[in-house]
Amino acid sequence: MKKILSILSIAALFGAVSCNDILNQSPTDRYTDAQVWKDASLIESNLADLYSISCHMINDALCVYSAETSSPINIDFSASSNWSANMGFSAQGEGPVHATTWADEAKYSERGAQANFLSMKRYGIQSNDNTLRWWSNAYYLNRQLNHFIDQIAQSELTDAKVYAAEARFLRAFNYFALVKRYGGVPIITKEQGLDAPEEELYPARNTEQEVYDFIIKECEEAAEDMVVTPIAGRASKWAALALGGKAALYAGSIAKYGTVQMNGIVGIPAEKAKSYYEKARDLNYIIKTTSPHSLYTGSGKDKVQDLKDIFLVKDNPEAIMVKRHQGVGGGKNLWSWDMCVCPKPNAWSVGWYSQPYYDFVEQFDFIDGTSGKIDRNYLTSKTWTMDEFFGQRDPRLRAWLWTNGTPWPGAVGKPAFDDNTVSIYRGLRFKDGSEYFNLTAETYQGVLCYGDQVRELAGGYDTGFGVAKYLDPAADVMTWFVYSTGDYLIFRYAEVVLNYAEACLELGENGNALSAVNEIRSRAGVANLTSITTESYRKERMVELCFENHRYWDLRRWRQAVEELNGPHDGLVYVLDWESLQAGSPRFWLKIEDHVDSKVQDPTFPEKNYYLPIGDATIAANPNLKENPGY
Repeated sequence: MKKILSILSIAALFGAVSCNDILNQSPTDRYTDAQVWKDASLIESNLADLYSISCHMINDALCVYSAETSSPINIDFSASSNWSANMGFSAQGEGPVHATTWADEAKYSERGAQANFLSMKRYGIQSNDNTLRWWSNAYYLNRQLNHFIDQIAQSELTDAKVYAAEARFLRAFNYFALVKRYGGVPIITKEQGLDAPEEELYPARNTEQEVYDFIIKECEEAAEDMVVTPIAGRASKWAALALGGKAALYAGSIAKYGTVQMNGIVGIPAEKAKSYYEKARDLNYIIKTTSPHSLYTGSGKDKVQDLKDIFLVKDNPEAIMVKRHQGVGGGKNLWSWDMCVCPKPNAWSVGWYSQPYYDFVEQFDFIDGTSGKIDRNYLTSKTWTMDEFFGQRDPRLRAWLWTNGTPWPGAVGKPAFDDNTVSIYRGLRFKDGSEYFNLTAETYQGVLCYGDQVRELAGGYDTGFGVAKYLDPAADVMTWFVYSTGDYLIFRYAEVVLNYAEACLELGENGNALSAVNEIRSRAGVANLTSITTESYRKERMVELCFENHRYWDLRRWRQAVEELNGPHDGLVYVLDWESLQAGSPRFWLKIEDHVDSKVQDPTFPEKNYYLPIGDATIAANPNLKENPGY
């Protein structure tokens, strides 16, 4: 009996201790905050997740495709349970593809699922539109970053300053995505509690100038604590300076070309332009002169392949900051670029979602520096081989676009080409000038009357060109969307050189601007310019940075979008010459397809779209916000 009482006493004592300490016990199914900020591996895991949900870094994709609406970074789109809509907005799905179709570089194929992008291109962005929207997602991400920055400040780890600097860089990048869309937005740098004062819970918009100043300052200060040697998938000192220099360039453009409205909530005073251009020049010059980065030149044996390899060879010196993609296997580091832009063969015969315009192709000069625009009467008056048409043009055209006659593994080239070649001719033309094209009958005397890539489109037309930048011939495009393993270049050295050139040009330092632009042209294998103008600089920037999410935002900050993005675009149709085919040396007649976006409605850019709408629901939730002009 005594033994039993002793056991019960011990049990009672144990029970009493457990009751007193129960609220202080650490959970066994997750890590506590106290554990996280003492452990470098847990901090890095937390930081990696913040990188992964910064999906706007990847061609301004808008959400993370993770079990559709369940992802916390799909806030702006969670009202929709439509699979294709979530796939289309996400960084893992079609999201990165759309940046190539917003401006005057390319159209979005009618065969894709995202009809909202077709509407945006034709009519502009309207009130309460989710297209390009980065607001709720942005402030969700900002809250997570503020929490990280607040907590890491208390850590005693040696690398705490480095982690904090990376988080500040991510926060600055997040605000850059906001300000280039909306102008002034609320700057929130502390995690808000539910019991915070009303002015903190319902903040008003800062001015556009204040937001740009915040970004630049954050980047400069963060750069001081960031690593100097780049680590793939993470930001370095040079990435922070690149963002700061880019933000300064944008601010200078807004000051010079924009208009101040709403007491500075949108617009920057013109007298500020010079100081922003000086800042942009100086930050980009630091990268040019002190960083380990340079233009990638490849093997030097094949100019076209070397230019392709800028985007295919990992860890090359041009890559300042990249997003790594793991291919199939789950998680957020997935990418569908190859599936979305490749020619056939591919699963379900999809792909070719982005189609460059012929009038964009004309911007690529010939190697000797003469204009790439061929008189259109002459263009359509004779037959061409593909080498005659493209062989002497800027090698960047053949590196970064695919078209009729482009080598591609598995493509059916016959009868016009050998196999493993893209074939997109549309019809046969005979000696008397008549043509035969019939998607139902398909053949004429046993010869296919259209190339393997051609498909009938509902209400639209192919342009004759596809995007080859980042396109990996070895990628698996026969299984599913998310198998791409390439690195996406968030910042590359060529952009730094061009940003430096633009800042110098705006400051009247034309010699420095010309020298920088000719660095780019020399690498490409095109004759140097002998002088430089704003027009020639902008053309060079359009060509070098094509399909990398620059053109649309450039036209907006230069206030040229109304001029350049209103109106029709052209495509190019290849028609196979019957006589030359019979002779064994196929040639093509070329035809211009005008109004290639739509015969009903050409692309439109309303002036109000220089700033995007905040939206009724967001303003209703915070009455201290004011809507942008025109909505």
